[in-house]
Amino acid sequence: MTPEQERQTIRDAMERLIRNEPIRSDGKLTVKSLAEEAGVKRWLLTHRHTDLQDEFRARIEAAGTEPAPMRQLREQIGLLQDENKQLRIQLRAAREDIALLERHIATEALATVLEVPRLRSLPAKD
Repeated sequence: MTPEQERQTIRDAMERLIRNEPIRSDGKLTVKSLAEEAGVKRWLLTHRHTDLQDEFRARIEAAGTEPAPMRQLREQIGLLQDENKQLRIQLRAAREDIALLERHIATEALATVLEVPRLRSLPAKD
């Protein structure tokens, strides 16, 4: 593939990613995904065609939109963070309940230990 063909292939991949119509990649707006989408090695973008890498980043910034998969992931992260917060609250409450129950068990065990000698001193019933 000639350098001009590489450039055109990368630009075509750029268009697909920005339009959120990936064919070969995960659709993320990253240089890694751009290389995958174009079917080229990433080093071509980071060393040979650095201007295309810059162009890609500028176009993403200019578009100002996030592709649907990224937006969905961000929403999912938010939901998972909320769920995690609720689970931490429940865990804290469960630990407090466990501590309370441990104190009750210790109190009952102590009462039993103190009661045994008194019970042994009672006369046996026939």
